[in-house]
Amino acid sequence: MTGGVEYGYTAEVAQGYDEAVVRARLALKSEGFSIITESHVGGLFGPEAGSERQYLFMSAWASAVGRRNVGAEVDVAVHLPCNVVVQETGTSAIVAALDPAEALEGADVGPAEAAEAREALARVLNKVQMGV
Repeated sequence: MTGGVEYGYTAEVAQGYDEAVVRARLALKSEGFSIITESHVGGLFGPEAGSERQYLFMSAWASAVGRRNVGAEVDVAVHLPCNVVVQETGTSAIVAALDPAEALEGADVGPAEAAEAREALARVLNKVQMGV
């Protein structure tokens, strides 16, 4: 990961948006994440953000919590905001992810599961950065 932001982590991909999307998908899958949804929202942020700018949200299920036997607590998915955003920034792209450990504070998920999700997501962002 190249750095932290107030709510998570980022990695820059100098090769551009399309490469960043491919790297993010592959890295998530290699760490046991399942991509549940993808929403392309480029051009929806108004003229100030750039009408042609590429912007993709990916919602991922973290394997750390996914392996947990949730039983009657099926709503654990509501508390699993492993969101990854790929955004075009000129000729490069930024991949950003919400820190799942911070987002899971107060949820019915143990600190070990939250830490495991955080570590897996850190590996994802490192793979995106390195192109592995």
